[in-house]
Amino acid sequence: MLVRQGTVKDWPFMFELAKDVIPVNISPWRQQPLEETLKYRVKMLKNFWTWIKQSDSKVFIAETELHQPVGFLVLYAHAVEELTGLHQAWIMDLAVLGEYRKKGIGKVLMEAAEGYCREESIRYLGLAVSTHNIQALNLYQSLGFVEERKLMVKVLKD
Repeated sequence: MLVRQGTVKDWPFMFELAKDVIPVNISPWRQQPLEETLKYRVKMLKNFWTWIKQSDSKVFIAETELHQPVGFLVLYAHAVEELTGLHQAWIMDLAVLGEYRKKGIGKVLMEAAEGYCREESIRYLGLAVSTHNIQALNLYQSLGFVEERKLMVKVLKD
């Protein structure tokens, strides 16, 4: 598996894959029809490449030996931890095509992001993950990520 820096030419692949993984990331506590969530997320995604360029974020593309893209990772390297003000990088998005999941591609992309952080002397790397996304949680924990705080929600009854 090869990993390279992404370019705007990768955006159509990224856009389609990002749409495909939306249902995996939706919290079961958010009671909204999937169609409404998809419509909202697609609207947000349409501006994602512009944000990537404006924020000087880095894109890593995993591809096969035949140069077929199979996954991507977006790294925002200029984040600031909200409680301490410490500089950190932040994983904004990570996605792998369904047929390539559980084959180490997420790990390879994460290692590329970590490598970039080390080269840039960025000491902390953060991310957010839905607690019901067990596959992603297992990957991040296997790479040494630890839980720092919890985002909680309460569904208020009418």
